[in-house]
Amino acid sequence: MGNYTLNEVIRRWTRGDMTTEQTVGQTLLILQDMARRVGVLEKLREEERNGRKTGKDETAK
Repeated sequence: MGNYTLNEVIRRWTRGDMTTEQTVGQTLLILQDMARRVGVLEKLREEERNGRKTGKDETAK
């Protein structure tokens, strides 16, 4: 079973296509991915606050 979007997990669960255990597992995978993405955004924001460049364009100083 692959990763699904949250809406797809809810849809599959409400239709009875996924067990509760599968639903919890998929939801945890979604949450793990979201936590990783938020961490990346927080790191980028902190770099911006500290005045470091985060992009590839070095000409706009």
